[in-house]
Amino acid sequence: MKVSTSDTSVLQIDVDGIIIGSYENDLGEAAASKITDALSPILDLGDDYSGKFKENLLLYNAAGVIAKRVMLVGLGKKEKVDHEKVRVAVALGAKALRKRGVKKIAVEAVGGDAQSTAEGVLLGLYRFDELKTQDLDKLKTIDEVVYCGNDADWNKGVNIAVGENHARRLAELPSNYATPTYVATHSKEILEPFGVKVLIHDEKWAEEKKMGSFLSVTEGADEPAKFTEMQYYGGTEGDQPLVLVGKGITFDTGGTSIKPSAGMGLMRGDMGGAAAVIGAMYAIASLKIPINVIALTPLAENVPGAHATNPADVVTASNGKTIQVENTDAEGRLILADALVYAETFNPHTVIDLATLTGSMMIALGDAFIGAFTRSDDLWKELDEAGNQTYERFWRMPLDKKYRKLLDTPLADMNNVGGRAGGASTAAMFLGEFIEMERWAHIDIAGVGWTTAVGDYTPKGMTGMPVRALAKLAEKYIK
Repeated sequence: MKVSTSDTSVLQIDVDGIIIGSYENDLGEAAASKITDALSPILDLGDDYSGKFKENLLLYNAAGVIAKRVMLVGLGKKEKVDHEKVRVAVALGAKALRKRGVKKIAVEAVGGDAQSTAEGVLLGLYRFDELKTQDLDKLKTIDEVVYCGNDADWNKGVNIAVGENHARRLAELPSNYATPTYVATHSKEILEPFGVKVLIHDEKWAEEKKMGSFLSVTEGADEPAKFTEMQYYGGTEGDQPLVLVGKGITFDTGGTSIKPSAGMGLMRGDMGGAAAVIGAMYAIASLKIPINVIALTPLAENVPGAHATNPADVVTASNGKTIQVENTDAEGRLILADALVYAETFNPHTVIDLATLTGSMMIALGDAFIGAFTRSDDLWKELDEAGNQTYERFWRMPLDKKYRKLLDTPLADMNNVGGRAGGASTAAMFLGEFIEMERWAHIDIAGVGWTTAVGDYTPKGMTGMPVRALAKLAEKYIK
C-alpha cells in the first residue's frame, strides 16, 4: 500500500473516499463544518448519527467535496477525545471504506492528531495475506492513502505503525518461512538502510561465548540457531545505550516436554518478543531518535529430536550458573538468560527483555495489560507512562525472593521452572539471576502477543505489541 502526502484540501482532493472526524453532537472539525448542508438532514433525524465514539456515517456525493464518498467517524465528546480514540475511529473508518471496494483514500489530521491518524489508518488496514494465491480478485484492498497536510507528526505515525506491522508480519509467518536464518537476514534488510549495523552470530560464536543455556534449546532442531545483534548509534558517541532483548523462538513444540497439539500452530508467534524488538528498532532508527540502542534477538526452534535436551538435563549458562532443565517447554527463559548476560557487557543504562514467556501471564492479565517486572521504581514509572500514552499498557508484577526459592533444586544452581503457582513471577526471578543491574525490566507479552478475534485496529493473529510503547520509551531517553 502506497502512502503519500498532498497540499490539496481533503475536500478538494480527487480520491475514492475521504475520512473526516466529528465530535458527538458537534461537527467540530473545520472540514466537517463545510459539509453541513449534506449533514443537516441526517442530524435532524436524531439517532441516525450523532458523532458518538466508534459511530460511522458514509455520505455520497456531498456538496463541495470532490471525492464521491465521505466517511464521517465519530470521536465522542470533544473534551474526552484522546490519542486512542482517534486511532480507533480512523481505523474503523478506513476498514469500512475498504469493505466497500474503495482503492484510494485521503485523510486529514482527525481530531488535530496527525500521528494517531497515521497509526489508525496503517494499523487498521494491515492484513496478512501474502501467502494466499486463490480468489485474490475478491480480496478488497486499499492501494493508496493520501495525507492532506504537511505534518511531521504524520510521518512519525507512519514510521511507528510500519514498525509495528513489521513485527506483526514476522510473528505471523509460519516457521517454515520465518526460520531463525530468515528472521536474522530480514532484520538486516529492513534496518541497515536506516544506519543500523546488524551482526548475525552463528552457533559457533555462541559456543565461544559459552552460551550453553541458549544452545541447549536448539539441540533437537535441524534449523541452525542465530543470535542477531543490532546496533543503532543515534546519540552521542560513548553514551550508554538502551538494550532491548527479544525472545526469538520461531516455533515452539515444547521440545521433549511436548505441548498438546490443539492450538500449537499459534506457537509460530512465540518469537513475538524478537519481532517487537525488531519493529521497535525500525521505528527508532527510521525516526532518527538521537539515542544509542542495542537490540539482541536469540533465535531458535524448540523441537524434539535425537539430540534434544531431556527433562532434568543440566546446562551451564555463560555466567557460569548451572540450570536443571526440568521442563523443556520453559525454553524462552533459557535463551534469554544468555542474552541478558551478553546485554550487560554493553554497559547499558537500561535493559528491557520482551517475551511471550508464560501461560500464567495470560491467565493473570488477559489481553488488557502487559506484565512488567522490574527492580527499579523509576523504570517502572517510565514504562507506565509510555504504555498509557500509546495504549499499550503495562501492569507491574511482583519480583520477590519467595519466588526465587521455588527454583531451588539439588541437581544444579537452579531449576528452570518453579511449579504452576506464580509461574510468571518465578520465570522473572529466573531471568533476574542472569542480570545484575537495577534498571532491568522483563516484559511478558504472552497475553497480548496474539488475539483470536479482530480488534478495532488489530488483526486476528499477531498484534506486534508493544512496538509503539517502546518507541515512546526511547524518546524519553533523549538527553
